[in-house]
Amino acid sequence: MESNQPAQNQSALHAGDSFRFSCHDNLPCFTQCCRDVNIYLTPYDLLRLRRALGIGSAEVLAKYTRHFLAGPSNVPLVLLLMNPETLRCQLVSDAGCTVYENRPWACRIYPLDLGSKKGEYRQFVGKDRCLGLREPVEMGVGEWLAGQGVEPHMEMDRAFEAIMPEPFQQGELVSPRLGELLFLAYDLDRFAEFLKDERFREFYKIDDDMLRRLQEEDELLLKLAFRYIRNQLEELLDERLKELLEME
Repeated sequence: MESNQPAQNQSALHAGDSFRFSCHDNLPCFTQCCRDVNIYLTPYDLLRLRRALGIGSAEVLAKYTRHFLAGPSNVPLVLLLMNPETLRCQLVSDAGCTVYENRPWACRIYPLDLGSKKGEYRQFVGKDRCLGLREPVEMGVGEWLAGQGVEPHMEMDRAFEAIMPEPFQQGELVSPRLGELLFLAYDLDRFAEFLKDERFREFYKIDDDMLRRLQEEDELLLKLAFRYIRNQLEELLDERLKELLEME
């Protein structure tokens, strides 16, 4: 999530540190954090939204997000779409978030964000924008994150980041196919079509029992998508390295 009014001079916070915050509908700023803001989505966020809304991943992407390939690396970026008239997230009503139990990790971690180092967090919005920071309720950072159910999202996000071979991570190699492959993790319905291919099932040793589980357990399907994308990226890496060697 990116705020238009970031907090200034905030010290790094750690799991054992405390901060004050409480959000409720009596605050004048209630739901304003869901307005005119860039909320970047992960593949796991899409999975949860797809399940909460009861529609396919392609429909979620089309109705509730804007997405594009960020050049020059062609890495896909997916953001929640704001209402063009109110600038408010389309999943938010006057009563609050309509998919609260399945809200994205960036919304769960609010008013915190990841810090510059592993294990660090920062308060990225100020008390002028978020009046909840003026409330007397005090809690530990670790306690807050656990209570908001952040860890499953971050675990999946770490798994998604790990599928990129190092030369792609460092931007040493660029390929038009990179974004297409990575975007499969966001469009799980399209990836699920691969399960119909007997050769695909044989390669990934998917028997009838595993096929049933993959059709019923979204998280398991997403992990298989990560594995498939990693394999495809490694093949793509080999191809690009061969091309570069031939050019020398």
